[in-house]
Amino acid sequence: MKILHVVKKYPRALGGDAIVVANLRKQQLVAGHSVAIVTSNCDEIKNRRHIYKFGLKDTAANLDNITIKRLISLLMLFFQMFAILRKERPDIVHTHSIDMAFFVSFAARWYHIPTIHTFHIVTFYDAAQSVIRRKSELWLARHAKLHRITAPNKYDVKKLRTAGLKQTALLPNGVNLALWQPYGYTEKNKTATFIAYGRLEAQKGYEYLIKAVALLVATQPIQVIIVGEGSQKTKLLQLIDTLHVSENVKLVGRKSPEQIRTFLAQAHAAIFPSLYETTPLTLLETWAAGTPAIATPVGILRDVSTNFDAALVVPLKDEHALAAAMQRYIEDEHLREAVAAAGYDEAEKYAWPHIAQLAERMYRGIQ
Repeated sequence: MKILHVVKKYPRALGGDAIVVANLRKQQLVAGHSVAIVTSNCDEIKNRRHIYKFGLKDTAANLDNITIKRLISLLMLFFQMFAILRKERPDIVHTHSIDMAFFVSFAARWYHIPTIHTFHIVTFYDAAQSVIRRKSELWLARHAKLHRITAPNKYDVKKLRTAGLKQTALLPNGVNLALWQPYGYTEKNKTATFIAYGRLEAQKGYEYLIKAVALLVATQPIQVIIVGEGSQKTKLLQLIDTLHVSENVKLVGRKSPEQIRTFLAQAHAAIFPSLYETTPLTLLETWAAGTPAIATPVGILRDVSTNFDAALVVPLKDEHALAAAMQRYIEDEHLREAVAAAGYDEAEKYAWPHIAQLAERMYRGIQ
């Protein structure tokens, strides 16, 4: 089978969609399929065979915003896709950004190539998002004439179907168990240490983590390492200074998976205070690394039961609950061990070979 993925970001551009598509492509190549990529024109994305860059040159950080440059690039994508599909002749087009899916759909229909779209983030039901974003997301999905739509968690699948997109099905994100496998026993830092990693954006809720640290520092030594880059860096640094926790909270920039694994192995827990997600890849990686987690009820954790034991789940935007969960991990080593073990069991459900097989069954079902 020949598969063409159309994705906004691709390594080394930072983003969950980039990681998902790169891992899915690896599994598809192992299975003997041919895979090509259409992605944005930015220097962070490596030039390789069968990678087609479209549009005006931009930075990875700007790709998440609707700008004049991006609108022009999407129009260029509309025309460029006819040439790409004529050359590649894929059996399936798999899109990963709904605006791109809409502009790609015209060429795909012209060549009678079925299209499957994956929502990596679903926002149309979220009142915190702008009205334009919410309404355009649904309008584009309805008018792209997609053969199949997928979302990474059951809640978003239900919401999309209720909105009239009956062709929606569940396709979870995956995790590379071999890459993130636990180090085994590692001596924890004597100072209570926590790690958070992901893009430095408002969506990730890091301001509440910093506020939680400010609540804890009066009673004990604590260190929080935040890994990542993003538009909120200056704002977060200002908050750290304002709350006088510059000795306790460190923004260390972007790190390699190997470096993040080292942080995870040495930390008492990983913290993900996100305001919204679909399936946080960082949570899957933390589970696979055997590190206990604290997370908010977003994505796959939205509807977990009260006896869910693979993470301590705290309310959104609640630094007091977050601080209390951190305190529980600091005081209870047995709790950390139990949550880490349950988390690894969860990670095994999301192993990439299984997810890739599920995607292939979907492809064959719409050919």
